[in-house]
Amino acid sequence: MSAPRHPPAPAAIGPRLLTGWLVFCALMVMVGLLDRWYAGERLWPWPLFYEASAMLVASGVAAWRWRRSPRDDAWLMRPAAWFWRVLRWTPLVALVYIGALYGLRHGVRAAFGLGYAHQPWPQVVVYEGAKFSIFYLLFAGVQYALRAFRALAAERLRSEQLERLSSQARLAQLTQQMQPHFLFNALNTIASLIHGDPDAADAALLRLSALLRAATDVTRQPVHPLAAELALARHYAELMQQRYGAARVQVLWQVDAAGAPPVPALSLQPLLENAFVHAVERRRALTTITVAVEREHGRLALSVSDDGDGPRDHGAPGVALANLRERLQALHGERAGLTLQPRPGGGCIARMELPADG
Repeated sequence: MSAPRHPPAPAAIGPRLLTGWLVFCALMVMVGLLDRWYAGERLWPWPLFYEASAMLVASGVAAWRWRRSPRDDAWLMRPAAWFWRVLRWTPLVALVYIGALYGLRHGVRAAFGLGYAHQPWPQVVVYEGAKFSIFYLLFAGVQYALRAFRALAAERLRSEQLERLSSQARLAQLTQQMQPHFLFNALNTIASLIHGDPDAADAALLRLSALLRAATDVTRQPVHPLAAELALARHYAELMQQRYGAARVQVLWQVDAAGAPPVPALSLQPLLENAFVHAVERRRALTTITVAVEREHGRLALSVSDDGDGPRDHGAPGVALANLRERLQALHGERAGLTLQPRPGGGCIARMELPADG
């Protein structure tokens, strides 16, 4: 993985991160003071200043290192390379730290007219350099853990967003596929009326026009209110009733739509189509189709039942029902389902179940 061409913006130091660092500094100062107390030294004022000054300068180094962290994020998936980039400058950073720390201590003591006696410089460099190197290594480990966690969380979020967009695109495509399929079936209905009953064909065209205006709007959105879906289903049922006549089909509506969640667009129409094709079209006797919407056990059930000859094994499901199953899967996964089953007393029930919470 290569480094980014342009350095990214510095990493922000958020309130929680700043609070955690201040708590850490306070604890380190307390540890240093406890060591001095155990050695019999006075804690006030200069020992406290020495410990606080060490954490103050270390905080400056930590802030500098943190703000540079985005420059190294390209190597997060290669830990060895990341740590090499961060730790290779440890000796130089340690010298800067020692110079800043002892410069601060000398300056403050001089301001009070005091000198600052300490070990010879070679010993100071070795001792303070070793302490700082341990601190710098630990800080690098914490920094790597935080940056890697953020990178993984961001990648997971991007993956979820891409998956959601992909599902939405697939859902929109499936919904749009229903429009030409529905139009093909509706035109077949009108074609069957043209020669035998021109007036009925003309009325059917008017109904189809109103239905297509509504269907064009809903196919732009994969889901819509249940009331809109019921209006589309009624238009379709009226069109088909006109084709077969009152002597061959009647449609009953048992609807409880109060507080219902949105439903997939053009989802009741395939269930109605299934009843007309496999029940009404195959018999001359009156067929009663019942459209029911009810809420039960935290689920919304939409069903279309008929008193025809019952379901038959026709191999693969039709285009409309297969399309509806795919849309339900894309919208709700295993929480939604579509079933075809025999109706008690004869006939078939096509039942679609959705989570009541949408």
